[in-house]
Amino acid sequence: MSDLLVVALDGGAAEVWRECADVLYGTRPLPATAALRLSALVLRRYPGAVLVLVPRLGGGFVALVRSTPAATPTAPRTGLSQGLAGGSPAGPGPGR
Repeated sequence: MSDLLVVALDGGAAEVWRECADVLYGTRPLPATAALRLSALVLRRYPGAVLVLVPRLGGGFVALVRSTPAATPTAPRTGLSQGLAGGSPAGPGPGR
């Protein structure tokens, strides 16, 4: 996979972009439980997405990965700090 479509959940992108996205991410920090709930709902709503990232209050992200098309979201993983999130070699995400 050489090209990934990365789209903000709460940005100004049209619904069609979210439906085609490989990676969806939130920009508004949420409590951990709410971030996990939102991530799981997003994976169910957008079956083409393979990764969902939602920032947590206090730092870090909830990240859910779809391992196979019929898979259930995995347990949340933390460890990516907000300070490093924009440090991707591809640059910051869209709309930033």
